[in-house]
Amino acid sequence: MKWKTIDDVLELAENTHERPSFPPGGIPEQRVPGWVRWPIRCLFLPFVLLDLFTQRVGKFIFKPPYKRVGYCKMRGNCCYYILMPAPKGVLSRIYHFWNTEINGFYPRSDEPLRVAGQHMTVMGCRYLKKDGSCGQYKLRPMICREWPRIEVFGPPQRLKGCGFRAVPRDPSTLLPEYPNDNKLNVID
Repeated sequence: MKWKTIDDVLELAENTHERPSFPPGGIPEQRVPGWVRWPIRCLFLPFVLLDLFTQRVGKFIFKPPYKRVGYCKMRGNCCYYILMPAPKGVLSRIYHFWNTEINGFYPRSDEPLRVAGQHMTVMGCRYLKKDGSCGQYKLRPMICREWPRIEVFGPPQRLKGCGFRAVPRDPSTLLPEYPNDNKLNVID
């Protein structure tokens, strides 16, 4: 599947309730066997949880301008359309390898998209069940645990229709550079 812009991906994610088609040739097989992947993920889980804990402490001290309300509708769009930096250097290739071979993501398109000046790859998750729930919920990666993202500095990130909303803590201090109708940071 080829997308020309991020707006094409967002429009597809917002307007469809069906599971998108798989990449040509199907989901690629992981080269790292399961008996190696799962112990590695279990080994890194305490570090992921520690990172999340420190982020929560930081957000408790420095309150973000928005708060997250709502619940997951289990549509799976956040699992179908995961944006990650396209691999270009050694470190980004290691990051790409980690996410494809250990975390279980797969590229949905061969061509990277240009988003906010960066080349991004649209990824999908192989552990998404047909009912929209996660097949590996307890060992899910950091990107899944943080979604939807409410940043201390910057606009909230989420997909329209997911069930979560970003509500301003204080509407009188809403920053003008983050309007309510921006497609990249949709606020219901």
